[in-house]
Amino acid sequence: MSDQLIPAQILHVDDDPEALDDLRDFLQGEEIPGWRLPEVTGIKSFGNALSELEARRFDLMILDVRLGGHEEQDVAPEQEEGARTLEQIKQRRFLPVIFWTGLPGKVEHLASPLIRVLEKGDLDALIATVRELFATRLPALNRALRHLIEDEQRHYMWGFVAEHWDELRAGGDDMALAYLLVRRLGRSLSGPGIETVAAELGDAGPPPPPNKIHAAEMYIVPPLQGTAPGVADLFCERSGENGDRWWLVMTPSCDLERGKAEWVVLAACAPVGEDSRLQKWWESESGGNTAKLRDLLDHKTGGQDDRHLFLPQALTIPDLVADFQRLRSVTRDDLDGMERVASLASPFAEAAVSRFGRYFGRVGTDDLDVEAIKTRLKDARPPAQEDGGE
Repeated sequence: MSDQLIPAQILHVDDDPEALDDLRDFLQGEEIPGWRLPEVTGIKSFGNALSELEARRFDLMILDVRLGGHEEQDVAPEQEEGARTLEQIKQRRFLPVIFWTGLPGKVEHLASPLIRVLEKGDLDALIATVRELFATRLPALNRALRHLIEDEQRHYMWGFVAEHWDELRAGGDDMALAYLLVRRLGRSLSGPGIETVAAELGDAGPPPPPNKIHAAEMYIVPPLQGTAPGVADLFCERSGENGDRWWLVMTPSCDLERGKAEWVVLAACAPVGEDSRLQKWWESESGGNTAKLRDLLDHKTGGQDDRHLFLPQALTIPDLVADFQRLRSVTRDDLDGMERVASLASPFAEAAVSRFGRYFGRVGTDDLDVEAIKTRLKDARPPAQEDGGE
Protein backbone atom coordinates (compact mmCIF):
# COMPACT_ATOMS: atom_id res chain seq x y z
CA MET A 1 0.00 0.00 0.00
CA SER A 2 1.24 3.49 -0.77
CA ASP A 3 2.21 5.93 2.01
CA GLN A 4 -1.03 7.82 1.50
CA LEU A 5 -3.70 5.34 2.62
CA ILE A 6 -7.03 5.22 0.83
CA PRO A 7 -10.41 4.56 2.42
CA ALA A 8 -11.87 1.07 2.22
CA GLN A 9 -15.03 1.16 0.11
CA ILE A 10 -17.86 -1.00 1.46
CA LEU A 11 -21.29 -1.51 -0.13
CA HIS A 12 -24.15 -2.50 2.24
CA VAL A 13 -27.53 -3.75 0.98
CA ASP A 14 -30.51 -3.83 3.37
CA ASP A 15 -34.10 -2.62 2.98
CA ASP A 16 -34.20 -1.28 6.55
CA PRO A 17 -33.09 2.41 6.49
CA GLU A 18 -32.36 2.34 10.21
CA ALA A 19 -30.14 -0.73 9.80
CA LEU A 20 -28.28 1.00 6.95
CA ASP A 21 -27.67 4.11 9.04
CA ASP A 22 -26.63 2.22 12.15
CA LEU A 23 -24.15 -0.01 10.33
CA ARG A 24 -22.71 2.91 8.38
CA ASP A 25 -22.16 4.93 11.56
CA PHE A 26 -20.54 1.93 13.25
CA LEU A 27 -18.23 0.83 10.41
CA GLN A 28 -17.08 4.32 9.46
CA GLY A 29 -15.58 4.70 12.90
CA GLU A 30 -13.71 1.38 12.88
CA GLU A 31 -10.10 1.08 11.72
CA ILE A 32 -9.00 -1.47 9.13
CA PRO A 33 -5.21 -1.98 9.17
CA GLY A 34 -3.56 -0.63 6.02
CA TRP A 35 -6.56 1.50 5.03
CA ARG A 36 -8.13 4.79 6.01
CA LEU A 37 -11.44 4.65 7.86
CA PRO A 38 -13.98 2.97 5.58
CA GLU A 39 -16.61 4.72 3.53
CA VAL A 40 -19.90 2.81 3.58
CA THR A 41 -22.54 3.17 0.86
CA GLY A 42 -26.01 1.93 1.83
CA ILE A 43 -28.48 0.65 -0.78
CA LYS A 44 -32.09 -0.45 -0.11
CA SER A 45 -32.54 -2.44 -3.35
CA PHE A 46 -30.69 -5.47 -4.70
CA GLY A 47 -31.17 -4.20 -8.25
CA ASN A 48 -29.79 -0.77 -7.39
CA ALA A 49 -26.85 -2.43 -5.66
CA LEU A 50 -25.88 -4.18 -8.90
CA SER A 51 -26.11 -0.86 -10.75
CA GLU A 52 -23.91 0.72 -8.08
CA LEU A 53 -21.35 -2.08 -8.58
CA GLU A 54 -21.25 -1.24 -12.29
CA ALA A 55 -20.76 2.48 -11.64
CA ARG A 56 -18.27 2.32 -8.75
CA ARG A 57 -15.52 0.09 -7.41
CA PHE A 58 -15.99 -1.44 -3.99
CA ASP A 59 -13.62 -3.51 -1.88
CA LEU A 60 -16.20 -5.51 0.08
CA MET A 61 -19.96 -6.06 0.09
CA ILE A 62 -22.32 -6.66 3.03
CA LEU A 63 -25.50 -8.29 1.80
CA ASP A 64 -28.86 -9.19 3.32
CA VAL A 65 -30.60 -12.38 2.19
CA ARG A 66 -34.16 -11.16 1.81
CA LEU A 67 -35.79 -7.79 1.49
CA GLY A 68 -38.84 -7.62 3.69
CA GLY A 69 -39.75 -9.65 6.77
CA HIS A 70 -37.97 -12.73 8.05
CA GLU A 71 -41.12 -14.80 8.46
CA GLU A 72 -40.95 -18.33 7.11
CA GLN A 73 -41.65 -18.49 3.36
CA ASP A 74 -41.68 -21.35 0.90
CA VAL A 75 -38.62 -20.11 -1.02
CA ALA A 76 -35.77 -22.37 -2.07
CA PRO A 77 -32.41 -21.12 -0.69
CA GLU A 78 -31.00 -20.58 -4.19
CA GLN A 79 -34.03 -18.44 -5.06
CA GLU A 80 -33.55 -16.03 -2.17
CA GLU A 81 -32.80 -12.58 -3.52
CA GLY A 82 -29.45 -12.39 -1.75
CA ALA A 83 -28.27 -15.72 -3.19
CA ARG A 84 -29.37 -14.70 -6.70
CA THR A 85 -27.62 -11.36 -6.31
CA LEU A 86 -24.41 -13.10 -5.28
CA GLU A 87 -24.45 -15.10 -8.52
CA GLN A 88 -24.92 -11.90 -10.51
CA ILE A 89 -22.04 -10.29 -8.61
CA LYS A 90 -19.80 -13.23 -9.55
CA GLN A 91 -20.64 -12.63 -13.22
CA ARG A 92 -19.57 -8.98 -12.95
CA ARG A 93 -16.49 -8.80 -10.72
CA PHE A 94 -14.74 -10.17 -7.68
CA LEU A 95 -15.06 -8.82 -4.16
CA PRO A 96 -15.46 -10.55 -0.78
CA VAL A 97 -19.05 -10.77 0.50
CA ILE A 98 -20.51 -10.93 4.00
CA PHE A 99 -24.11 -12.07 4.40
CA TRP A 100 -25.35 -10.04 7.41
CA THR A 101 -28.82 -11.42 7.88
CA GLY A 102 -31.56 -12.63 10.19
CA LEU A 103 -31.82 -15.73 7.98
CA PRO A 104 -28.30 -17.21 8.08
CA GLY A 105 -29.62 -20.74 7.51
CA LYS A 106 -30.78 -19.73 4.03
CA VAL A 107 -27.24 -19.08 2.79
CA GLU A 108 -25.03 -21.24 5.02
CA HIS A 109 -24.39 -23.50 2.01
CA LEU A 110 -22.73 -20.54 0.24
CA ALA A 111 -20.18 -19.91 2.99
CA SER A 112 -16.51 -20.05 2.00
CA PRO A 113 -13.27 -18.34 3.05
CA LEU A 114 -14.31 -15.32 0.97
CA ILE A 115 -18.08 -15.49 1.49
CA ARG A 116 -18.98 -15.21 5.17
CA VAL A 117 -22.36 -15.71 6.79
CA LEU A 118 -23.15 -13.82 10.02
CA GLU A 119 -26.37 -13.43 11.95
CA LYS A 120 -27.42 -9.84 12.49
CA GLY A 121 -26.74 -8.36 15.88
CA ASP A 122 -23.12 -9.13 16.81
CA LEU A 123 -21.27 -6.02 15.63
CA ASP A 124 -17.98 -7.21 17.14
CA ALA A 125 -18.15 -10.36 15.00
CA LEU A 126 -18.95 -8.24 11.95
CA ILE A 127 -15.98 -5.87 12.26
CA ALA A 128 -13.70 -8.80 13.06
CA THR A 129 -14.84 -10.53 9.85
CA VAL A 130 -14.42 -7.33 7.83
CA ARG A 131 -10.83 -7.04 9.09
CA GLU A 132 -10.15 -10.71 8.34
CA LEU A 133 -11.28 -10.30 4.75
CA PHE A 134 -9.18 -7.18 4.23
CA ALA A 135 -6.24 -9.01 5.83
CA THR A 136 -6.33 -11.55 2.99
CA ARG A 137 -4.83 -8.71 0.88
CA LEU A 138 -7.25 -9.61 -1.92
CA PRO A 139 -9.04 -6.23 -1.82
CA ALA A 140 -5.62 -4.51 -2.07
CA LEU A 141 -4.54 -6.85 -4.90
CA ASN A 142 -7.82 -6.15 -6.68
CA ARG A 143 -7.10 -2.41 -6.58
CA ALA A 144 -3.47 -2.81 -7.63
CA LEU A 145 -4.38 -4.92 -10.68
CA ARG A 146 -7.12 -2.50 -11.68
CA HIS A 147 -4.73 0.45 -11.39
CA LEU A 148 -2.12 -1.38 -13.46
CA ILE A 149 -4.53 -2.22 -16.30
CA GLU A 150 -6.10 1.23 -16.35
CA ASP A 151 -2.70 2.92 -16.26
CA GLU A 152 -1.37 0.79 -19.12
CA GLN A 153 -4.51 1.48 -21.14
CA ARG A 154 -4.18 5.22 -20.46
CA HIS A 155 -0.54 5.27 -21.58
CA TYR A 156 -1.36 3.32 -24.72
CA MET A 157 -4.37 5.40 -25.73
CA TRP A 158 -2.81 8.82 -25.09
CA GLY A 159 0.80 8.01 -25.91
CA PHE A 160 0.29 5.90 -29.04
CA VAL A 161 -3.28 5.78 -30.34
CA ALA A 162 -4.04 9.50 -30.00
CA GLU A 163 -0.72 10.53 -31.56
CA HIS A 164 -0.99 8.10 -34.52
CA TRP A 165 -4.75 8.11 -35.01
CA ASP A 166 -4.71 9.22 -38.65
CA GLU A 167 -2.20 6.51 -39.58
CA LEU A 168 -4.09 3.85 -37.67
CA ARG A 169 -7.43 4.77 -39.25
CA ALA A 170 -5.88 4.74 -42.70
CA GLY A 171 -5.10 1.05 -42.27
CA GLY A 172 -8.79 0.20 -42.09
CA ASP A 173 -8.25 -2.63 -39.58
CA ASP A 174 -10.45 -1.83 -36.60
CA MET A 175 -9.47 -4.99 -34.73
CA ALA A 176 -5.73 -4.37 -34.96
CA LEU A 177 -5.86 -1.89 -32.07
CA ALA A 178 -7.65 -4.39 -29.87
CA TYR A 179 -5.08 -7.09 -30.61
CA LEU A 180 -2.19 -4.73 -30.03
CA LEU A 181 -3.60 -3.44 -26.74
CA VAL A 182 -4.32 -6.93 -25.39
CA ARG A 183 -0.81 -8.08 -26.32
CA ARG A 184 0.68 -5.03 -24.64
CA LEU A 185 -1.40 -5.59 -21.52
CA GLY A 186 -0.27 -9.21 -21.41
CA ARG A 187 3.35 -8.18 -21.70
CA SER A 188 2.97 -5.51 -19.05
CA LEU A 189 1.22 -7.85 -16.62
CA SER A 190 3.93 -10.49 -16.99
CA GLY A 191 6.89 -8.11 -16.90
CA PRO A 192 7.25 -4.72 -15.21
CA GLY A 193 3.63 -4.87 -14.09
CA ILE A 194 4.54 -7.41 -11.42
CA GLU A 195 6.94 -4.91 -9.85
CA THR A 196 4.28 -2.19 -10.04
CA VAL A 197 1.72 -4.36 -8.24
CA ALA A 198 4.28 -5.40 -5.62
CA ALA A 199 5.18 -1.77 -4.98
CA GLU A 200 1.52 -0.82 -4.49
CA LEU A 201 0.96 -3.71 -2.10
CA GLY A 202 3.92 -2.39 -0.14
CA ASP A 203 4.56 -4.86 2.66
CA ALA A 204 3.84 -7.95 0.57
CA GLY A 205 7.46 -9.04 1.03
CA PRO A 206 10.80 -8.22 -0.55
CA PRO A 207 11.01 -8.51 -4.33
CA PRO A 208 13.46 -10.95 -5.94
CA PRO A 209 17.00 -9.65 -6.53
CA PRO A 210 17.78 -7.98 -9.89
CA ASN A 211 17.62 -10.36 -12.86
CA LYS A 212 15.80 -12.96 -10.75
CA ILE A 213 12.14 -13.97 -10.75
CA HIS A 214 9.64 -15.27 -8.23
CA ALA A 215 8.97 -19.00 -8.66
CA ALA A 216 5.27 -18.35 -9.35
CA GLU A 217 6.21 -16.53 -12.57
CA MET A 218 7.07 -19.90 -14.13
CA TYR A 219 3.42 -20.99 -14.14
CA ILE A 220 -0.04 -20.18 -15.40
CA VAL A 221 -2.38 -21.39 -12.64
CA PRO A 222 -4.93 -22.60 -13.50
CA PRO A 223 -4.36 -23.14 -17.25
CA LEU A 224 -6.28 -20.76 -19.50
CA GLN A 225 -9.95 -21.72 -19.63
CA GLY A 226 -11.13 -23.15 -22.94
CA THR A 227 -7.69 -24.22 -24.11
CA ALA A 228 -6.76 -27.81 -24.92
CA PRO A 229 -3.98 -29.56 -22.98
CA GLY A 230 -0.58 -28.77 -24.41
CA VAL A 231 3.11 -29.36 -24.10
CA ALA A 232 4.59 -28.38 -20.71
CA ASP A 233 1.22 -28.65 -18.96
CA LEU A 234 1.49 -30.05 -15.44
CA PHE A 235 -1.00 -32.78 -14.50
CA CYS A 236 -1.65 -34.54 -11.21
CA GLU A 237 -3.15 -37.92 -10.42
CA ARG A 238 -4.75 -37.67 -7.00
CA SER A 239 -4.11 -41.13 -5.65
CA GLY A 240 -5.04 -40.79 -1.99
CA GLU A 241 -3.13 -43.16 0.26
CA ASN A 242 -0.21 -43.59 -2.16
CA GLY A 243 0.30 -39.86 -2.59
CA ASP A 244 -0.17 -37.63 -5.61
CA ARG A 245 1.65 -38.41 -8.87
CA TRP A 246 2.72 -35.51 -11.06
CA TRP A 247 3.37 -35.51 -14.82
CA LEU A 248 4.67 -33.01 -17.37
CA VAL A 249 3.21 -33.27 -20.90
CA MET A 250 5.86 -33.55 -23.63
CA THR A 251 3.63 -34.21 -26.66
CA PRO A 252 3.48 -31.21 -29.05
CA SER A 253 0.48 -28.94 -28.46
CA CYS A 254 -0.59 -28.98 -32.10
CA ASP A 255 -0.98 -32.78 -32.02
CA LEU A 256 -3.17 -32.54 -28.93
CA GLU A 257 -5.29 -29.68 -30.25
CA ARG A 258 -5.96 -31.39 -33.61
CA GLY A 259 -6.54 -34.86 -32.21
CA LYS A 260 -3.52 -36.36 -33.97
CA ALA A 261 -1.98 -37.74 -30.80
CA GLU A 262 -3.36 -41.21 -30.06
CA TRP A 263 -0.93 -41.43 -27.16
CA VAL A 264 0.35 -38.61 -24.96
CA VAL A 265 3.94 -38.67 -23.67
CA LEU A 266 4.34 -37.70 -20.02
CA ALA A 267 7.52 -37.16 -18.01
CA ALA A 268 7.33 -38.23 -14.37
CA CYS A 269 7.81 -35.48 -11.80
CA ALA A 270 9.08 -36.65 -8.42
CA PRO A 271 9.21 -34.63 -5.19
CA VAL A 272 12.55 -32.85 -4.95
CA GLY A 273 13.14 -34.54 -1.60
CA GLU A 274 13.68 -37.82 -3.46
CA ASP A 275 16.55 -36.36 -5.52
CA SER A 276 19.99 -37.66 -4.49
CA ARG A 277 21.59 -34.23 -4.92
CA LEU A 278 19.33 -32.69 -2.32
CA GLN A 279 19.71 -35.69 -0.01
CA LYS A 280 23.51 -35.46 -0.11
CA TRP A 281 23.30 -31.74 0.62
CA TRP A 282 21.06 -32.43 3.63
CA GLU A 283 23.48 -35.10 4.89
CA SER A 284 26.54 -32.88 4.60
CA GLU A 285 27.29 -31.36 8.01
CA SER A 286 29.69 -28.88 6.43
CA GLY A 287 27.08 -27.65 3.97
CA GLY A 288 29.09 -29.01 1.06
CA ASN A 289 27.85 -30.97 -1.95
CA THR A 290 26.27 -27.79 -3.27
CA ALA A 291 27.57 -27.71 -6.86
CA LYS A 292 25.35 -30.45 -8.28
CA LEU A 293 22.32 -29.20 -6.35
CA ARG A 294 22.89 -25.66 -7.60
CA ASP A 295 23.17 -27.00 -11.18
CA LEU A 296 19.72 -28.59 -10.76
CA LEU A 297 18.09 -25.53 -9.20
CA ASP A 298 19.75 -23.15 -11.68
CA HIS A 299 18.46 -25.17 -14.66
CA LYS A 300 21.98 -25.88 -15.95
CA THR A 301 21.82 -27.23 -19.49
CA GLY A 302 23.84 -29.61 -21.64
CA GLY A 303 24.64 -33.32 -21.57
CA GLN A 304 23.25 -35.27 -18.64
CA ASP A 305 22.11 -32.04 -16.96
CA ASP A 306 19.28 -31.92 -19.51
CA ARG A 307 17.77 -35.10 -18.11
CA HIS A 308 16.15 -33.30 -15.16
CA LEU A 309 14.07 -30.13 -14.95
CA PHE A 310 13.44 -28.51 -11.57
CA LEU A 311 9.91 -27.16 -11.07
CA PRO A 312 9.80 -24.89 -7.98
CA GLN A 313 7.00 -24.76 -5.45
CA ALA A 314 4.20 -22.28 -6.14
CA LEU A 315 0.78 -22.24 -4.47
CA THR A 316 -0.49 -25.86 -4.60
CA ILE A 317 2.44 -27.10 -6.72
CA PRO A 318 5.19 -28.72 -4.62
CA ASP A 319 8.90 -28.66 -5.46
CA LEU A 320 9.24 -31.24 -8.24
CA VAL A 321 11.92 -32.66 -10.53
CA ALA A 322 10.82 -33.79 -14.00
CA ASP A 323 12.82 -36.79 -15.24
CA PHE A 324 13.04 -37.21 -19.02
CA GLN A 325 14.19 -40.80 -18.62
CA ARG A 326 11.01 -41.72 -16.75
CA LEU A 327 8.46 -41.45 -19.53
CA ARG A 328 4.94 -42.80 -19.77
CA SER A 329 2.43 -42.90 -22.63
CA VAL A 330 -1.29 -42.58 -21.92
CA THR A 331 -4.39 -42.22 -24.06
CA ARG A 332 -6.12 -38.86 -24.34
CA ASP A 333 -8.98 -40.26 -22.25
CA ASP A 334 -6.50 -41.19 -19.52
CA LEU A 335 -5.05 -37.68 -19.64
CA ASP A 336 -8.50 -36.11 -19.37
CA GLY A 337 -9.06 -38.17 -16.23
CA MET A 338 -6.17 -36.39 -14.51
CA GLU A 339 -6.24 -32.91 -12.98
CA ARG A 340 -4.66 -30.24 -15.17
CA VAL A 341 -3.05 -28.06 -12.52
CA ALA A 342 -0.86 -25.58 -14.40
CA SER A 343 0.90 -24.67 -17.61
CA LEU A 344 4.51 -23.58 -17.77
CA ALA A 345 4.56 -19.95 -18.90
CA SER A 346 6.61 -18.65 -21.80
CA PRO A 347 9.59 -18.93 -22.16
CA PHE A 348 9.78 -21.76 -19.61
CA ALA A 349 7.52 -24.00 -21.69
CA GLU A 350 9.74 -23.54 -24.74
CA ALA A 351 12.83 -24.13 -22.59
CA ALA A 352 11.37 -27.42 -21.32
CA VAL A 353 10.72 -28.60 -24.89
CA SER A 354 14.23 -27.58 -25.95
CA ARG A 355 15.72 -29.39 -22.97
CA PHE A 356 13.75 -32.55 -23.76
CA GLY A 357 14.85 -32.43 -27.40
CA ARG A 358 18.49 -31.87 -26.52
CA TYR A 359 18.53 -34.76 -24.10
CA PHE A 360 17.20 -37.26 -26.63
CA GLY A 361 18.99 -35.65 -29.58
CA ARG A 362 22.45 -36.22 -28.16
CA VAL A 363 24.86 -38.13 -30.43
CA GLY A 364 27.69 -39.96 -28.71
CA THR A 365 31.09 -40.17 -30.40
CA ASP A 366 34.34 -41.94 -29.56
CA ASP A 367 36.92 -39.76 -27.86
CA LEU A 368 39.74 -38.50 -30.00
CA ASP A 369 43.36 -39.10 -28.96
CA VAL A 370 43.77 -35.51 -27.85
CA GLU A 371 47.32 -35.96 -26.56
CA ALA A 372 48.52 -37.23 -29.94
CA ILE A 373 46.85 -34.30 -31.68
CA LYS A 374 48.48 -31.83 -29.28
CA THR A 375 51.89 -33.38 -29.98
CA ARG A 376 51.33 -33.09 -33.72
CA LEU A 377 50.19 -29.49 -33.44
CA LYS A 378 53.18 -28.67 -31.26
CA ASP A 379 55.55 -30.17 -33.85
CA ALA A 380 53.82 -28.15 -36.56
CA ARG A 381 54.41 -24.85 -34.83
CA PRO A 382 56.22 -22.44 -37.18
CA PRO A 383 59.75 -21.48 -36.13
CA ALA A 384 60.10 -18.16 -34.35
CA GLN A 385 61.07 -15.22 -36.58
CA GLU A 386 64.37 -13.57 -35.68
CA ASP A 387 64.53 -9.80 -35.48
CA GLY A 388 66.58 -8.38 -38.33
CA GLY A 389 69.57 -6.13 -37.46
CA GLU A 390 71.03 -3.17 -39.27
